[in-house]
Amino acid sequence: MADLTKTTKTEKGAWSPNEKQKDFLKELEKHPDGTTLKDIEIETGKVFATGTINTLVSHGLVSTVDADGLVADIVYKGQVIGQKKLAWKIYKLA
Repeated sequence: MADLTKTTKTEKGAWSPNEKQKDFLKELEKHPDGTTLKDIEIETGKVFATGTINTLVSHGLVSTVDADGLVADIVYKGQVIGQKKLAWKIYKLA
């Protein structure tokens, strides 16, 4: 279980998670194998900004793994002119 009262020292002083970050951490506790940001947003009905989550990652409370994405062809006038990789991250408690 994540320590939601944890305060860490930074160059700018003490830091602790805000309410949105605490909500995100509580939801991650329900997914020990990790989950995507979109799945958490669907389950909770709340929108979490990636900047909010990146702060948790930089403080070592959340870890990320790149999920296997899809590769889609870019087609123009019937010709494949390139490919685009669609990827997303899996978030889990550190």
